[in-house]
Amino acid sequence: MRDLSVSFPSPCDEKWEAMKPAGCARNCARCDKPVHDLSSYSIDEAEALVRGNPGSCVRALVSDDGSVALKAGPPGSTWRMVIAAAASVGMLAASAPALASGDRPAGAIAGNVESFWSHARVTATDANGQTWRTRVNRNGRYRFKALPGGTYRLTFVPDCGDSWSIENVAVGAGETIVPQTPHPDGMCIVVGMLRIEEHRG
Repeated sequence: MRDLSVSFPSPCDEKWEAMKPAGCARNCARCDKPVHDLSSYSIDEAEALVRGNPGSCVRALVSDDGSVALKAGPPGSTWRMVIAAAASVGMLAASAPALASGDRPAGAIAGNVESFWSHARVTATDANGQTWRTRVNRNGRYRFKALPGGTYRLTFVPDCGDSWSIENVAVGAGETIVPQTPHPDGMCIVVGMLRIEEHRG
């Protein structure tokens, strides 16, 4: 199986359901552009659309392995369209005030998100409502450092799809490992400008 890598540089938060039909596409009222549903395109048609009209906006149904749902191509076709893995953004600093290294709490939370959409934002909220934030890296891992002891709620907000939470994550003087966390939905819908990242060989 060979892949054509694509990306959504800036996914849009406009709702497909709210767009008015416009021929084979729908019209986005915010930018007054047609938005094409890739599920009605074969990979050859989708590639021709994006190459022939750079900056095309699409609606894509993406599975948890990053592959885009497309219309079946000709028999024997081995190509598929996949979303390019996001560049590692590293971990964002916690929102708590910076402390001298000797005064930092010793607690930590680490875990792994089991999904293509692993580059999610993660928030840890303690019983008093104080929050710490980080991001999941390209390998699906995340870590919070210097957390005071207590019980936390972890909230995961993916780039696509609905958020979900894990309750009652206990933290002491050491690292709490959270079991692998699957995205609750196997697929999600992305709307936005599509860009080809890797040409076919």
